Amino acid sequence: MSAAPRLRIGRKDLTFNEADRLGRGGFGTVFKGMWKGQPVAVKVVDEDIRQEIDRDDLYDEVLKEVEPMLHVKHPYVIKFLGICTDKTYGPMIITELCEGGSLQSYLESGEPLSADLRAKFTKQICEAMQAFHDHGVVHRDLKPGNILVTKLFDLKITDFGLVIDLSKTLSTAQGGAGTFLYMAPEALDSNAKGLTTAADIWAVGAIILQLHGVSVQVLFKCLVRLRKAPDIPDSIPPQARDIIKKCFAEKPADRPTAKQILEKLGVSYVPSTQQGAAPHTRKGPMGWLLGSFKRQAAVSHSPTSASSTNVSAVGHSSSVHMSTANTTTGPPSSVAKTSQPPPQHIAPPAQQPYVKTPESAPPPQIKHTDIFEAVNAADPQNVRLLIARDGKGILDKRDNNGWTPFIKAATKGHVGVMSVIYESKPDVLQQTDETYGSNAMHKAALYGHVAAVNQLMAWDAKLLDARGGADGKTPFIMAVCNKGHVDVMKFLYAKRKDLLTQTDNNGDTALHWAAFWGKSAAVSQLLEWGGGALLDIKGNYGKTPWDDAKDKPEIREIMQKYKRYAAFPTQQPSAKTPPSAPQPQIKHTDIFEAAKFGDLQSVRLFIERDGKNILDKRDGGFTPFL
Repeated sequence: MSAAPRLRIGRKDLTFNEADRLGRGGFGTVFKGMWKGQPVAVKVVDEDIRQEIDRDDLYDEVLKEVEPMLHVKHPYVIKFLGICTDKTYGPMIITELCEGGSLQSYLESGEPLSADLRAKFTKQICEAMQAFHDHGVVHRDLKPGNILVTKLFDLKITDFGLVIDLSKTLSTAQGGAGTFLYMAPEALDSNAKGLTTAADIWAVGAIILQLHGVSVQVLFKCLVRLRKAPDIPDSIPPQARDIIKKCFAEKPADRPTAKQILEKLGVSYVPSTQQGAAPHTRKGPMGWLLGSFKRQAAVSHSPTSASSTNVSAVGHSSSVHMSTANTTTGPPSSVAKTSQPPPQHIAPPAQQPYVKTPESAPPPQIKHTDIFEAVNAADPQNVRLLIARDGKGILDKRDNNGWTPFIKAATKGHVGVMSVIYESKPDVLQQTDETYGSNAMHKAALYGHVAAVNQLMAWDAKLLDARGGADGKTPFIMAVCNKGHVDVMKFLYAKRKDLLTQTDNNGDTALHWAAFWGKSAAVSQLLEWGGGALLDIKGNYGKTPWDDAKDKPEIREIMQKYKRYAAFPTQQPSAKTPPSAPQPQIKHTDIFEAAKFGDLQSVRLFIERDGKNILDKRDGGFTPFL
C-alpha cells in the first residue's frame, strides 16, 4: 500500500484569528495563522459561498484552486502547504506567508522602481507564467494584486480561483472571468471559445508597463477604451519594445510567449518545472485528498462524531469537534484501500525532485545611513532592510522635527514606505509628532497627498475624527489649511458629509479656515456642498466665515451669492443678539513665541495686525508655520 500524500493539515495544529486579516482572494479571505510554529497564510471560503453550494461542490472548488500549486512547482509561485478542514469554515487552503504585501501596493505608491528591481520582477513574472503555460495552465486573473512580495523582494504568483487547465478541454477554455484591465479581448466574452495561454500574456505586458511607470489611467484608456498598445517607456530596452507591444496583439496567436519576452530582454530562460510532475487529473494525490475530505466531512456531520475529538477553534479557546483532526500523514484506518492511490501513481508532491533553477539575484544592499534618509528617498526596499537589520524599535525614533519615520512618510506622501512600516508595526497609526500632536492622517491631509489619505482610511476609518495640534484640528480641516487641497477635501467628503460642520476646539469649521487663509477654490467647494448655512456658523469667539474674510474681497465675492440666497433666511432669529465677547488681546512679543506656545488666538491677531508677510519671517531658519 503506497504512502498517502502529505496534503492534509490537522486542525489542532493550525491556529488563526479573524482579526489578522491579510486580504481577499478570488472567493475567500486570507488570514495570517500559525502551523507547527511557522507563520502561514490561511484562505477561508466566504460564508455566503459556503452556504450556497453543496458541500461536495465546495471541496471541488477548493481543490480546483489548489491543483496549480500542486503541479506547477516553481520558486515564483506561492508554495502550497496543505488543506485543513473545519466544521465551521469548511476546507481552508494553507500556503506560505509573504509578508511583503502585494506588488499592487508598491505600484500604487507612485514611486518609481529601481532599474534592478524592474528587471528582477519582470524576469520572475515571466518565468513563473512560462512554467504555468508549459503545463497547459491559464491563470486568467494575473494582476499586481495577485502577485505577492517576499521580504527578500522575490515575487510569488497566487490566487488561482480562475485557473483553467487546458488538458481538461478540447483545445481552449471559456472566457468571461478575470479583472477587466488585464483581460485580453477574447477573455471579455463569456461565451469565448478561443481562450489560450496567450490571454495571460496580455496581462504580463500590462504589468511590465506598470513596472516601468505607466499609470493605470493610461493603461485603461489605451487597453480598455481604445484597445491599442500604450506608448512603450524609454526605460524598456530598445530590443524589447516591439515584443512588449505584441503582448497586446488582437489575435492571440500574434502574441509572444513569456519565454520569448525574456529572450528579447536578454534574460536566458531555464525551465524550473518539477520532474515527472503529476498530470492534471483527480487521480493520484488529488483523488485521494478529495475522497479523504469528503469522507471526513460526512463523518464530522454524522450524529455519532460530535464528541470524538476536541481541537482549538479560531481565535479563542472553545472547542470544535472533528472526527479526524489528527496529524498523521495517512488516511484514517477505517478508510478502504480502494480510496488510496495505487502504487503506480506519481509520488506525493513533497517528494518530487526539482530541476535546479537559476539563482536569484543577490539580496539588495542598504543604501542609506538611517531610516529617515530611506523614507525621504521613497525607498521601501531599504526601509524594509533597515527594519530587518535594526528591529522595529527604529520605527519609534524621532527626527529633528519630532516626527517618526511613519509620520515623515505620510508628510511626503510615500505610500509604499508607509505600507512597509505599517506591516511591521500597525500601531504607528497612533503616533503623533512631538510639536503639535498631529498624526500621519493630519500630515497627509495638510500636504495634499490623496493616495496616502486613502491608504490611512483603509487601515483605520476612525482617523477621520482624530484631532491634532493645540486647537484640535481634524484631517478635513487640515486639508483646507495653508494650501487648500480640494482634492483631499473631495475624497474625505465622499466618505462623510458631516465633515462640513466639523469644528476644531475653537468652534471653527473648515470654511472658517478656508476664508482665513484666502483659499478661494476651497471656499467655493465648501459652499457648493453646504450652501449659505455654513456662513452663519459662529466659532467660540463669535466670528463667522464671513467675518474671517473681511480683508479678502475675492473670498467675500464668492460668499456673497450664497449669503444673499441662504438656505433658510427666514429662520434666522430677528431678536437682537447679545454683544460678542470682547476681542482677545495679543499675549506674546512676536509670532514665533505665539506659535511656540500653540496660541492660535494670538497668531491670528498677529496676522490681522501685521499682515500675511510675517508668515515668511525666519527664526533660526524656520518660518512660523514650520
